[in-house]
Amino acid sequence: MSDTRLYYEQLRGRARQLVNRLDDAMDGVLAIDRAVDDVLRADMDNPGELSTTDSEDLRQLLDTARFSLRSAERIAVAHVSDVEAAMRRLGLAGEKTTVSAVPVNSN
Repeated sequence: MSDTRLYYEQLRGRARQLVNRLDDAMDGVLAIDRAVDDVLRADMDNPGELSTTDSEDLRQLLDTARFSLRSAERIAVAHVSDVEAAMRRLGLAGEKTTVSAVPVNSN
């Protein structure tokens, strides 16, 4: 295997791993969002409940996190496509492959 092919395969693998990690992070943020829903449903007027201001701030921060992760994922997916296009131009890849924003988990 040529050094160039090895380099691009490693680059592509790392880029795909980044997409998968960003997807995992989004799953985590969505789980946090569901946990916030659970906390906010406990309207028993007991001390320790989130104030309206705190709950709105928390929602806004989670919205910002989701937006940021979606933006980062778009950049990462575009990078994978760029690497794969370079590999095709150099004759290092046979057919075009696509990156899925939803990885298959082997858990």
